[in-house]
Amino acid sequence: MAKMSFKNNIYVVAKISNQVNNRQLDYYLVIPGRGYKYAFSKKFKRSCYNFCKSPVLLNKVLYNRCHDKSLMNLKKYFHHIMSYLVYCYGLEDFMLNSGRNKAA
Repeated sequence: MAKMSFKNNIYVVAKISNQVNNRQLDYYLVIPGRGYKYAFSKKFKRSCYNFCKSPVLLNKVLYNRCHDKSLMNLKKYFHHIMSYLVYCYGLEDFMLNSGRNKAA
């Protein structure tokens, strides 16, 4: 799994799910010209909600470093799922590099 870097025009937004008994955060990618695209849902964590309740750059989420365990778990999950999101939503044209050596 290679680390990816994207242009600074893709954002991440977290919204609280509408389910009554099960509080979850739904994460969306805000892609220019395509609008909101659903990424995934995770259990509600206040620090993750405060970090992503307004649009945050995707690169900031991918490369954020802090002492908060829930934010670091979010970062790890984003790294895990990014290759799938790139494939599903066709984000190849927004990638700066994929962390792989293209000469080899």
